[in-house]
Amino acid sequence: MISTILVTDDNILDNAILRNYLYKERVNIVSVLNGREALDMVENRNVDVIILDLVMPVLDGFGFLEEFCKTNSYKEIPVIIASNIEMDEIEKVLNYDIYDFIPKPINKLNKMVVVNKVRKAIQFRKMISQLKLLESKVTHSPG
Repeated sequence: MISTILVTDDNILDNAILRNYLYKERVNIVSVLNGREALDMVENRNVDVIILDLVMPVLDGFGFLEEFCKTNSYKEIPVIIASNIEMDEIEKVLNYDIYDFIPKPINKLNKMVVVNKVRKAIQFRKMISQLKLLESKVTHSPG
């Protein structure tokens, strides 16, 4: 099954760079420009990993995380923050259960870091799905 990566960034160049870096990873890539569109996408599609900028119009990354974390079924979706933020904002982000962080700017120097973190997040998501499947088999098995 092909994994779906949701890239959420209002900076069209950063959005395109992230999609370009992941293009060869045999994943389905969808992108949106703000947190509201990202929430809609998560509600309507099977998303496996989210790459999230924090500074966006309409609904920023913090607003997205606030809403996203309220839904238990979303907790198994790894969120990777890709943003250029200050230390106090990093502390604020760590209050949410994020998977990882990638500092901006996104460029050729950190391309392999981006790709590797996404690969690991996909593996994590698949393991969580397998664990849930096994758990449901154990709970529903006659005994």
